[in-house]
Amino acid sequence: MNPNNKGSTQGEDKSKALRIFKCTKCHIEVPYHYFGKQPKFAKQLIFLEDSFICYDPFAPEKRPLCLGSKCAGCMSPVCVTCSIFYTKRLCADCANLIKESLPQELHESIRKLGRS
Repeated sequence: MNPNNKGSTQGEDKSKALRIFKCTKCHIEVPYHYFGKQPKFAKQLIFLEDSFICYDPFAPEKRPLCLGSKCAGCMSPVCVTCSIFYTKRLCADCANLIKESLPQELHESIRKLGRS
């Protein structure tokens, strides 16, 4: 699946044909193995959002590592460092647009996102 298309809730297993996740904010590029909510290699986990997931390269076994997801506002792929998750993932730009409707406790995190 193209990371710029809307995600599938059933997910895609990309363990044989790796795709590249690219954050639209920091431009990091990382191969991912799966896009969706429940990776086949970690059936005990169910993510709250369709996520770009790879194997954790530092774990001795195949553990999932969430790289990021699509911003609920603009649908751009964003990594976990360049976004905030509060019921849905938001990039810094979209979080700033709706900041006043979000809890006060998140405002500092949103401010820090804008500086990165």
